[in-house]
Amino acid sequence: MRPAFSSTKQAAAFALLLMGLLLSPVLAGRKFLPPREQAYDTLGWNNGAYPWVYNQIFQETNDIDIAIIGSSHIWQAINTPYLQQKLSEKLHRPAVVRTMAWGGAGYDALFFVTRDLLAHRHVRMMVIYDESVGFQSQNPAAPVWFRFGEDAALLPGLQMPEQGLLYFAAIVGMPRNLLSLFRPNLPAPLASNQTNYWTLANNTPNPATQLGCLALRLGFTPGSSITRLPFDFFMPTTTAQPGDAVVYSPATKSDFKFASTPLPSWEANFARRLAALLRTNGVQSVMLSLPVLAETRSPVIVERTFWPEIFDGTPLLGIPPVKLFGQMTDADLLKIYADVWHFNQNGQAYFTPLITPALIQLYENQWHH
Repeated sequence: MRPAFSSTKQAAAFALLLMGLLLSPVLAGRKFLPPREQAYDTLGWNNGAYPWVYNQIFQETNDIDIAIIGSSHIWQAINTPYLQQKLSEKLHRPAVVRTMAWGGAGYDALFFVTRDLLAHRHVRMMVIYDESVGFQSQNPAAPVWFRFGEDAALLPGLQMPEQGLLYFAAIVGMPRNLLSLFRPNLPAPLASNQTNYWTLANNTPNPATQLGCLALRLGFTPGSSITRLPFDFFMPTTTAQPGDAVVYSPATKSDFKFASTPLPSWEANFARRLAALLRTNGVQSVMLSLPVLAETRSPVIVERTFWPEIFDGTPLLGIPPVKLFGQMTDADLLKIYADVWHFNQNGQAYFTPLITPALIQLYENQWHH
């Protein structure tokens, strides 16, 4: 077998090149990083609503009354124009409600996007939900969000494998960051003559025309390899009322069930950092419980952990599934879900009016003058 290198000089040159690559995040530091908005410009519509998120963080400047932020579960749950209309009617002025969402769960992404948003705009209330990553260990866009020169201070407190993952993400993102210094990326247009990706792929209006929310006109499928049911517009008839919404408290604890398994350290770390970030910026936050299909017959709101301990002072809001879905048949349930996790447009249209009064009440409790 031929040797990998024909000379010692070649081997030494390769070693230096490899060392330079591994040390590139440290060597670049903060000085050789492009402006933060370049991170968003590298992500198009097919990765999420990133052109819209970019617009909301770096181009719009007015205060936000309610920001709905997170990944696909909350993206598809709330009809943002409806919530904005109802809040405007309540406040007797034009309210500003925006959804900023993306594909791929994780408290790391939620922390970084929230940090960028709060650096540029004032947010009165933020609505989030449980960013469960399942079997993943980090958001897939970590090479975009984590930049060592800016974010090295976030590493302490993480376990060594997790620190290594983030450092590796910084290495992966370094070529793009260096290239952006010489050839800045341009944000994808919010609207153009070309049909938006989400309209083509998911039969849904461009999120930029819906204040950021995603209304999927897709029938149900239990898995990506299984044919979807046809989509038909459907509005369930049930006895569910806005008054069925509950906020966790000692008086309502019987409506909730919390698992006793601790959160993975990665998630707990970024969740606590997010909570501290919101407190520092004076943002009232609300954690919204969103039932998945497997929970629709549950008499109580099921949560992975005791969120009031992590997000101290953050109301945990939900509707017990047995009240939300009680009169619906199994066939009806399949008409309001796009898959086992996400509402389709029917589910969004059904859920939003039921939860909106509670969201507005929580907003008023904090900001009523």
